[in-house]
Amino acid sequence: MNVIRPLAFLMPEAGLKIAFIILNHHTDFHLIKHLWKKSVFTAVVDGAVNHLHSSISQEQYLPSIITGDFDSADPDLLEYYKNHKVPVVATPDQDETDFTKCLRIVVDKMGTCSQILAVGAFGGRMDHTFANVNTLYTALKLTKVPVLLVADNSMSVLLDKGEHTLHCDTGYEGDWCGLIPIGQPADHVTTTGLKYNLTNDRMNFGDLISTSNSLAGSVVTVTTDQPLLWVMGFTDLKGN
Repeated sequence: MNVIRPLAFLMPEAGLKIAFIILNHHTDFHLIKHLWKKSVFTAVVDGAVNHLHSSISQEQYLPSIITGDFDSADPDLLEYYKNHKVPVVATPDQDETDFTKCLRIVVDKMGTCSQILAVGAFGGRMDHTFANVNTLYTALKLTKVPVLLVADNSMSVLLDKGEHTLHCDTGYEGDWCGLIPIGQPADHVTTTGLKYNLTNDRMNFGDLISTSNSLAGSVVTVTTDQPLLWVMGFTDLKGN
């Protein structure tokens, strides 16, 4: 049984240790500042260094590492961070995305963490969004630590085949959630705790998928014979 609290990263209390990856897409920097406080290892991917440098206090927010093929990062900013003792690691291999290559490094260097969060994972180019979801499949082979994709007011995490319990009790849960079969059908899916539950149902694109669902309580269980993408919304962190 895999137990996860999908929105634990939003809670203000100390204790949760995360590894934090900032991707090259606009992100709510209020959220970035909140997550930075919980992070034991922070990585910035390629062009995300441009957003980071222009939006928050630079010397207060020095990442643990900057990675990428550096086709979009400002070279002057890379020099700035090098001068501030931040490792800048080139990952030129074009067979994987900058996110996937960064994740491999983070898993190797992060130490003990409860979650790995990648922010700036949605929006913008659709091919980038699908590539980020594909990285979640690679992550299943790299680590047992949950890898979450986050962008402003939504998140997703890949649930591997098996039994899962999701604790949705932070108070930040939004009014929608869903389960999506990506890559292959799931022939046997059963859930509890949702407004529209599944009972040994088959999920497949072109047939049944579970979008625009909602929580019926604070605990959701999912049993599946193939990986499923759990997606959900969360409320605005600003002012909290």
